[in-house]
Amino acid sequence: MPKINAPTVIEHRELRRADLLVAATALIRSGKAFTVAEVATQVGLSRSAVYEYYSSAADLIADVIVDELDSWAITLRTATTGIDDPNSLVDAWVTSVLTYVADGQHSLLKSAASIELPPARRAQVGEMHADLISPLMTALSGLGSPNPTQLAHYIWGTVQASIDRIETTGCDPVDEIQAVLNFIHGGLASSGSNASPGAPTPSE
Repeated sequence: MPKINAPTVIEHRELRRADLLVAATALIRSGKAFTVAEVATQVGLSRSAVYEYYSSAADLIADVIVDELDSWAITLRTATTGIDDPNSLVDAWVTSVLTYVADGQHSLLKSAASIELPPARRAQVGEMHADLISPLMTALSGLGSPNPTQLAHYIWGTVQASIDRIETTGCDPVDEIQAVLNFIHGGLASSGSNASPGAPTPSE
């Protein structure tokens, strides 16, 4: 029986999967070509041994994406929990999303986005992406929006454009976040929602 590094075989396999996940995450962040062989080398396993834990490279990358999305969702929930005012909730959600990007954490998801995932894993990732906007949907419903889903898609489009600007132009994140908040609040006010006409500046 192979030597195990945990009290039980199940725990040993969980530790191995965790090691593979850490190694795969580091490899994706490095920008180097992703190969199962390289991940295996980092963990001290043979290439074939990796397939005892993951059916394919795409399956392993899917776990990396799921782990990062789960971490991002926790960050967003932490930033928005306990905020009752819908306008402030919109501000907190947008600020948290763009701060996450400005801090460089989004680079992992961006790097992994080009990988074709198995259908079931792709659906799982899609559901987790949808969960990210849950606090925003709560805020828009609180503003009395007649169609919060539609507005959430518009806001996400604006935020996505800002993400691209932050990642490609090197613009100042603080100024960018303020500009996005002003734009979003202006749009919400004109949409008939009970939104403030503009976001407060950081000094207010």
